[in-house]
Amino acid sequence: METTDDKMERRLYSHDLAPLPKEMDLIFKTMPDHVDRPQYTQDVVQLVTKAISTKVALVPRGAGTWGLGGSVPVKGGRVLDMTAMNKILEIDPVNLIARVQPGITWKALSDALDAKGLFLPCYPSSAPSATIGGWVSTGGTGIGAYKYGTAGDIVRDMEVVLPTTEVIHTGDKYVPQNGCGPNLNWLFIGAEGTFGIITEITLSVLPKPEEMRPLTYSFDDVMKMQPAFVKLARSEVRPMHIMFGDKLHYDYLRAIGKHAPQVGCLVTCMMTGSKASVDMEEHLLDEIMKNAGAKKEPQELATHEWEERNYEFRVRELGVGAIPGEILVPMDKLNVVLQGTAKLIKDLKLKAPLIGTVADQNTVMLMPYYLTDEHKLVASTASMGFAKRLGDLASDNGGRAVGLGIFFAGNLSKYRGKNGAELIRKMKDLLDPHGIMNPGKMVQTGTRYGISMPAFLMNFGMHMMGSMKRILPRDKIGEKELSKLK
Repeated sequence: METTDDKMERRLYSHDLAPLPKEMDLIFKTMPDHVDRPQYTQDVVQLVTKAISTKVALVPRGAGTWGLGGSVPVKGGRVLDMTAMNKILEIDPVNLIARVQPGITWKALSDALDAKGLFLPCYPSSAPSATIGGWVSTGGTGIGAYKYGTAGDIVRDMEVVLPTTEVIHTGDKYVPQNGCGPNLNWLFIGAEGTFGIITEITLSVLPKPEEMRPLTYSFDDVMKMQPAFVKLARSEVRPMHIMFGDKLHYDYLRAIGKHAPQVGCLVTCMMTGSKASVDMEEHLLDEIMKNAGAKKEPQELATHEWEERNYEFRVRELGVGAIPGEILVPMDKLNVVLQGTAKLIKDLKLKAPLIGTVADQNTVMLMPYYLTDEHKLVASTASMGFAKRLGDLASDNGGRAVGLGIFFAGNLSKYRGKNGAELIRKMKDLLDPHGIMNPGKMVQTGTRYGISMPAFLMNFGMHMMGSMKRILPRDKIGEKELSKLK
């Protein structure tokens, strides 16, 4: 096991996808005191044992591709970089499972499965860099969820080191968890590393489909998608994945020199199955989209869009931060939320392209992202108020924001109800009696001083950030690049 306390290296672990301005160090001690890179389960057990005796926080971390601070310390301690635990332990083509260490990337596993004629049913859009353990810990939805289920749905079993040093297995390798008591897999899926450290994961895999065919359709405006989605969800057509982007998203891509269409909105579906079944589904999908006013685009564009599915935030090449919001909304409220999002973007004077996916037959995931200079305190923190208001918009329409981390831990009661949130906090205290496992996240917003920030205060602060943004000058990031398109 490798350990370092080099200052420059520790600095790399003080942020995730969305770095905080250095002024936030007044509240959070995001730089770890040490970084450990375990390679085996026993290494993790040793680190937990040491943390119990020293009362030092442990923060498990994958690739840091999330943006809510879930893998960032709030009061220093030790970050456990799990990316050294990156081995494929077993691929079983008979029982259709893959057993891996948590630090392997989804793409690395997908490539290995592909070589054996197998297929990952679900994976994150950040698959080239996101680790399996990290994404499972955040309870990701992702690519393939519409047809095959989410990250949690494909987990058979996990090996977990508890905050008390015990090592447990949460399920069975070959069969589901029905009828044997509470499903322990789901105790750790989405727990953001606060209940234990995942050291091994067994996933369900599938035979590679005979046919994988992307299809893409354009609309004049993003507001015209909803009727098509509703009709599609109630049809016999089951795309593996449905994703979309608005006009500004594609304008930005063209502004930085990428191949992108000039459309009001583009919807791309990946169809999987036998050639005959995909032919039939394509015919039905064409009719649904045509009746909704969409134009079918050439196969070359569909193939290109599918190949780009893992690179949603290429606009970061402008040299600024691209910070995503992320909400889930009921399909019947999609246009109401789209209108509210557009108003919110206008009120806060943001440039915020919109991308998203259809998560299941009744749920749409919206991911507007905004460009900001993440190293400037006023600009970046004011823009963070957007995420708070976006989450409120989703809640008002029967949906919710995605994720808790540091910044949205105050939403736990909102998501689970007062009694549900209290139960989760009791479970945290029971599993982690020493308070060492990724403290200050999910169940509370911790600070560098070892005290929790009250939920109402954090939410008030986020709201005030949005109010501050209203009185600041309009964001001009990216305008020069967009002007070149005219």
